[in-house]
Amino acid sequence: MNSKLQKVIAILLIACVFPAWAGHKHRDQVPRYRYAKVVDVQPVYGTVLVPEDHRVCQEQAVQRRVAEYRSPGPAIFGAIVGGVIGNQLSRGHGGHRHHGYKHDRTAATFAGAVIGGAVATGIQNSKYPARYYTENVQVCNTQTTWYNEEQVVAWDVSWKYRGRIYHSRMVEPPGDRIRVRVN
Repeated sequence: MNSKLQKVIAILLIACVFPAWAGHKHRDQVPRYRYAKVVDVQPVYGTVLVPEDHRVCQEQAVQRRVAEYRSPGPAIFGAIVGGVIGNQLSRGHGGHRHHGYKHDRTAATFAGAVIGGAVATGIQNSKYPARYYTENVQVCNTQTTWYNEEQVVAWDVSWKYRGRIYHSRMVEPPGDRIRVRVN
């Protein structure tokens, strides 16, 4: 076998075996768990902030727009007049016909129609402005208030293992026995 190939195989074997060997713990280092009998449980009280949500409603004045029918007639008429004017103005090139003449006329007609429609709509809105009325509506939201309350925050637990009594504080109440870590 080639010496380079032997070296590569040796390196690969070391790379595979070393992590497994490095992660191996001695039998005495592996944590073991057993169950111990609970002999006493005392609740531990503490002051806790508790949220309480309240729905708060109040009357509020709101401006509403009167739903009115607006005739599209003035805007259409303004667009037609503006389109005609734009078309006529685009002919005022002095009679010269050039390559983009037809496109210039179309653009001028379109621009005139848009401007004419906008002007007519503006005139209509200024002569007949939108009307509003005030309506009282009930607006509700949630407000949170906090208060102090005495609650059980932990449990002092006495437990027996191999004839000796031990004490622990636990976040959750234990049952008749608890799991303990032993060496």
